[in-house]
Amino acid sequence: MSNLLNLVKYFLIKDIKSRYAGSGLGIFWTIILPVFQILLYWFVFSTVMRVRPYSNAQIPYVYFLLSTFFFWLSIPEGILKSGTVIIENSELVKKVPFPTIALPISVTLSAYLHNMIGVVFFVLIYAVSGLSHLHLFLIIPVLVLQLLFSVGAGMFMAAIVSYVRDLQQVMGYVLQGMFFLSPVLYSLDAIPERFRSLAYLNPVTIYIESYHTIIFQKAFPGLWHVVGMVCISALFLFLGIKVFNRLNEGFADIL
Repeated sequence: MSNLLNLVKYFLIKDIKSRYAGSGLGIFWTIILPVFQILLYWFVFSTVMRVRPYSNAQIPYVYFLLSTFFFWLSIPEGILKSGTVIIENSELVKKVPFPTIALPISVTLSAYLHNMIGVVFFVLIYAVSGLSHLHLFLIIPVLVLQLLFSVGAGMFMAAIVSYVRDLQQVMGYVLQGMFFLSPVLYSLDAIPERFRSLAYLNPVTIYIESYHTIIFQKAFPGLWHVVGMVCISALFLFLGIKVFNRLNEGFADIL
């Protein structure tokens, strides 16, 4: 276990360093690109389409968007980077025997650390606005469960894409669809009631709604939401470990 942790730490530091290598603005890109996306979505959904977060609450749209946008970004970034991490390190995987499971874990952690800078940015804006923010610490257990979900999905993708490389392209479109079908840009209230329950077929929805409950209602998610998050995170983590360990032995042969 200690060997695995040391490897995760090594690859994590390596990924973070390579992320900003040769970049003039370096870590500032962590904020610049997402802020550009936020301004674009804010203009289109708030000004053009006149979307309102909730029909019964006066919440500025930009607050609503910022509340979950960086949490969402961690998911596709971690999963997509995990999908290619074995292939990108093929020479190392073929020549040096080591716990390769450290690779998808490290890039997923790197994606979360990268986007947590944006979360801190949101918290600072929230605090400067004069709103009570102590309840935001309730986000931590939800974030941990979301991270476990991402690690599991990342390990699954790392193993499968090594054998079926076209899946990486397909997954990009799947994640884009999950983004627009999750309540990041709009609240569940905006979905017709007869279709609202279908939104929970998207595993990301339950995490996003939990953040909304904590941030805007200042309450911890209800029991069913907690049970749902625990089950989804445990299921994806179990499947990720199972599939990765099953396919791990063949990596050196197919790379």
